[in-house]
Amino acid sequence: MIDPSGAAEGTSHRFLWAAASDIGRLREENQDAFVAEPEAGLFLVIDGMGGHRGGAIAARTIAQDLPPVVELGLDRLKARDSRSIRRLLRKAILDQSRHVKREGDSESGYVGMGATLVLVLFAGGRIYAANVGDSRIYRLRNGQLEQFSEDHSLVCELIDAGQITPDEAVNHSAQGVVTQYMGMPEAVEPHVRSAALKPGDRFLLCTDGLTDLVSDEAIAETLAANPEPQAVCRTLVEAANRAGGTDNVTVIALVWTGDGRM
Repeated sequence: MIDPSGAAEGTSHRFLWAAASDIGRLREENQDAFVAEPEAGLFLVIDGMGGHRGGAIAARTIAQDLPPVVELGLDRLKARDSRSIRRLLRKAILDQSRHVKREGDSESGYVGMGATLVLVLFAGGRIYAANVGDSRIYRLRNGQLEQFSEDHSLVCELIDAGQITPDEAVNHSAQGVVTQYMGMPEAVEPHVRSAALKPGDRFLLCTDGLTDLVSDEAIAETLAANPEPQAVCRTLVEAANRAGGTDNVTVIALVWTGDGRM
């Protein structure tokens, strides 16, 4: 069941949204985190990595520190054009990753802590999407599901190189190995993109606790069948737990209504 303390929903003049986070069936601690700042049009989902206490600390650090940096940066922009906002998000994520690395190095026992990240920002009638790692962002438009994020994973690289097929990737030994994450020793290279919004666009931010267990087809069906974001979150979390609940699962569902502009 969804923990009520980890769920939230709301409305604005432009979108409906809801969020939920669940520990799953096998883990002893929920190391996921999410941020919802509807007035700023900013939403994040973070998946702490490593299966130890450091993952939770990394996720909490990003949840606390990254949103105010993004919001302050937006306030200081001389021109809110698409290129400037993408550059701002890229720099904020790069700096935050370095901060997580420093925090891990300074805490005994937490060296190597990290997290994956997905972020969306609504601004000027556009959506800005950024990710690091294998947590995902999806868009459903006119019944068609599109992955808006880019998996930073070893299996994705193997598929792109033609060494394995998508079907072979499902049970591949490299499944779950990420090539980019917040807090990594090297400079992180976030995937950042933007697109114009259309009324009725539906978005989903989620950790791999969902996508490892629930197919894209099932995700598309759930987004299409449930007009209320809260129902989307509840249905997807329950589906992940029915499929085994092997990991924490966190989701944010958004519906762009098209009323007004940020």
